[in-house]
Amino acid sequence: MSDKVSELRKVLDQWIEGVNSRDLGGVGRLYGESAVLVPTFAGRIFDTEETIAAYFIHITDGREVEVLLRDETVREQGDSGSHQVISGVYDWLINEQGEEKRFGARFTFVMDMDAARPILHHHSSLLPD
Repeated sequence: MSDKVSELRKVLDQWIEGVNSRDLGGVGRLYGESAVLVPTFAGRIFDTEETIAAYFIHITDGREVEVLLRDETVREQGDSGSHQVISGVYDWLINEQGEEKRFGARFTFVMDMDAARPILHHHSSLLPD
């Protein structure tokens, strides 16, 4: 299991780097064809490759966006099967027209570590005040 658990963190790091560098195509390629995204900044669920890509394009359009992981919150779960879970808290730093805002959000990714596009389900929600 340790190899698969460490692979979870690699995918999470790829996702964060993709968002931070605006490699939104790379971010989108991490999501499986039937993946579900329950996003931080939208009131609906996205379940197609096109709508997931559009969500990330929308939240980064005209803004500087950076995701910072709170390493101490990261938890990895799984057994010997290919489906694994990684969860924790990250911060979204969004700078729009010189105004920077910080949003703490909890996240959960369910991944199939045997798949080329491992993210099956991604849920993220703002931390309560």
